Amino acid sequence: MTLKLLHIAPFFHGGVGIVAYNLTKELIKMGVDVTLASPTSPPVELVKSGIAYYGLKKPSLRDPFYATEFYILNIGIIKDLMDREKPDVILTHGPLAIIAKAIHEVPIVSIVHGTYANEVRWMWNHPIFGVERVKYISSIYATHKFDMALYRLFTKLGNVYLVAVSKNTRKELIEAGALPNMVFSVLNGVDKEVFKPMNKDYVKTQVKEIFKVRLRDKVLLHVNPGPIKGTHILIKAVAILRRIYGDNFTLLIAGRLGSKTYREYVENMVRGLKLEENIKMLGYVEHKLLPLLYNAADITIVPSYSEGAPLVIPESLACGTPVIATNVGGNPEYLNRVGLVDYIIKIKHYDFSSTLALKILKALTNIEGFDRNTMLYAVPDWNKISYGYLYLLKRMLS
Repeated sequence: MTLKLLHIAPFFHGGVGIVAYNLTKELIKMGVDVTLASPTSPPVELVKSGIAYYGLKKPSLRDPFYATEFYILNIGIIKDLMDREKPDVILTHGPLAIIAKAIHEVPIVSIVHGTYANEVRWMWNHPIFGVERVKYISSIYATHKFDMALYRLFTKLGNVYLVAVSKNTRKELIEAGALPNMVFSVLNGVDKEVFKPMNKDYVKTQVKEIFKVRLRDKVLLHVNPGPIKGTHILIKAVAILRRIYGDNFTLLIAGRLGSKTYREYVENMVRGLKLEENIKMLGYVEHKLLPLLYNAADITIVPSYSEGAPLVIPESLACGTPVIATNVGGNPEYLNRVGLVDYIIKIKHYDFSSTLALKILKALTNIEGFDRNTMLYAVPDWNKISYGYLYLLKRMLS
């Protein structure tokens, strides 16, 4: 009997969007009858697959109010979809599990991409200032509290299941009061047809031409910067690294830095530490160019204070580039899978720049010693991850 799935996706951009797209694509390949509902248009590849798609009304408010507005705007449409499509199960994301307030006839599975549990602990120390600081802290705190209260409440209904994107995220949900028997964990995957090894000399030439940068002998990469991602700590670590390793390296930072005060702080750090020749900020980078950056890099660095299961890590590993990362979210799961346990950093204090610098130094002196074959094959692709989801969906229906 074919499984009928209604996938309610909030959007198709960013990490959540990539997960929503790839799961939908792979579940269709597996023979699942998927109906898609979203406030934003799906990628053209899904449209070409012939998937049934229904548009939803787009909320205008941000977290923590997004889910509530989504519910108010769309619950009538979703109930009509239930009557028309008669799905066996609903798959959605994060606090959109709020639809369980009105939908009781089928199981609802919501993918939790992160909880902000660690960010609530560390955010008070971030170099964000003025009104931006107030907005950032209040938004993160309110979103964390609202989402955890929602998960705590809705897992008690009996028809709402949560799939955390890492074991750490699952643990955080349970600590927040979600019922353990209603919470599972499945790591995010990677599209190995897109993220794969390329000739390093070729891609370095491409990166130089596309981004108009000069690359020194060794290349470090940091993707999706920001205060929660520990970018300012990485810059301090780079200053330490230069003193003990020398300056024959380039750190590429791909992505926007975020709020004005944080961006100014980071830019002033770079200038004050005289790192302009070693650190190149690329700004926004199209997703299709990321494989070039991962392949040009010798090491990818993920010094985050809080994560769910960042796609940066499996994407880099699938390209054969080793990763240094903190022990939050899915970071340690990925690194343990590929034998990089020595490159996991436990955050014991807010400023872990010295420890990070030593890890980077260790990696740079061991460039030829990394087992890239293990990285390529041990990191899960979306096909494998989707089988994990399919197993859970069928289990919930049995």
